[in-house]
Amino acid sequence: MDCTVKQDLFSSSQGIEVSSHIKRKKFSTIVLYDEDGQSIGKLQLSLSGIYLTGCVGCRTPLAFKRARNRDGLTTWAASLKDGLLQIKIKGEVLYEKELKGECAAVYGRAKSFAFSDMSCENTFSYVPSEMEAGKRVTSDCVGSC
Repeated sequence: MDCTVKQDLFSSSQGIEVSSHIKRKKFSTIVLYDEDGQSIGKLQLSLSGIYLTGCVGCRTPLAFKRARNRDGLTTWAASLKDGLLQIKIKGEVLYEKELKGECAAVYGRAKSFAFSDMSCENTFSYVPSEMEAGKRVTSDCVGSC
């Protein structure tokens, strides 16, 4: 857990805000963990699709593709508040999916996150009132250890 950021994603209104290059074949990946530090799934986002392990798999909406910054980093936010997966750019909800049944139960246990396969150009917004960084999380390289 030294390399994760604690945050109760089911009750967080902020969610996770990331600045990354949004590309067609390269995913921005957030790994989600339960309170015991066990991986419960991944949220993956690219120009070709949005995936939440075992629950969501769809093409990226055209509105999201249009809203991204084509020449650099795009700041986007992912939220799981009350079982509602939302992806936003500049506060505008561009993707939304209500998690039901087993999906709501599994991701309702998300208590921390880490980033995977993202470059050092990428960053995330640390909100001290909602988050607690693991001992080895760095301020650069998307919190990688």
